[in-house]
Amino acid sequence: MGATRRTTVHGWMQRTAKRWRAPLTVAAIAILTTLSSALVVPRSAESATASSRQLKFATAAPPARPSDSVATLAPPAPVHQRVDLFGDSLGYQAEPYLDMFFDAAGNVTVSNNTFGGTATCDWLSTMAAAAASHPQAAVLVFSGNAFTPCMDGATLRSPRYYDHYISDTERAIQLFSAAGAHIFLVGAPIDQPSVARWDRLDDIYRQLARDHPLAVTYVDAGAAVESTNGRFTWRLSCLSIEPSCGPSGTNIVRSPDGIHFCPDGALATAGVTGPCDEYSSGAFRYALAIVSAMTSDGGDALQRAALNR
Repeated sequence: MGATRRTTVHGWMQRTAKRWRAPLTVAAIAILTTLSSALVVPRSAESATASSRQLKFATAAPPARPSDSVATLAPPAPVHQRVDLFGDSLGYQAEPYLDMFFDAAGNVTVSNNTFGGTATCDWLSTMAAAAASHPQAAVLVFSGNAFTPCMDGATLRSPRYYDHYISDTERAIQLFSAAGAHIFLVGAPIDQPSVARWDRLDDIYRQLARDHPLAVTYVDAGAAVESTNGRFTWRLSCLSIEPSCGPSGTNIVRSPDGIHFCPDGALATAGVTGPCDEYSSGAFRYALAIVSAMTSDGGDALQRAALNR
């Protein structure tokens, strides 16, 4: 069923190519030339927990002109890298845009493993098999579902529920870090029907990144679809790189359920969402925040890991 839903999404992107695939491709290329084509790990625990709320796209200063007497060499071709994506409905909705961004990089293969309503524990056996292939990075997008049998009937937001997510995420970290991969734990945005301590799972991911600073990065991607003060919002001002912008200069970034990204009216059932049949600014921004956290001008640890395999 997951494969069928992914095929549907990619089929829709192909059907709408004339309308907005070209602008999206241009946007992706602009993003990935502003950033680096090499995936990297942070160099310190401080950078590992950096928030995407502070993310800025800086245009690099032009390099100094070499002396006529100095020979110049073309930079080496980027080493091919593999990224394994695992996630629930938020990962599923961001997946087409992540694929697009990485496809524009030209040297990244993405293995997609997402399905609405799933929890980290649903994917542990698949993660073990994926880790055996030695990817350079693993991206985990789990916002806290408790629908499936592997959660053992844990009540939402109960101590047992959080213990489950801690132990299962620790297991995922062990699997991928032992294989030499860097793990990116992606935070979820605030929901419209939010409750007190709604971000406790995000805090857990932050702590795991602090506990494993060389192997894990926390990505505050949820901030990309929140207001500047971290509150829920239905709309945000259009980004200059977006392929579509509403007449008010804003785009809808959340679904009518106040949880997901697709602006259509389809409701999720037990966390399972159908394909989004229109441009989703929220999913675009969420995917962009993830890719931005995975790229950098200065580091090359994952590049070295790929070379040494």
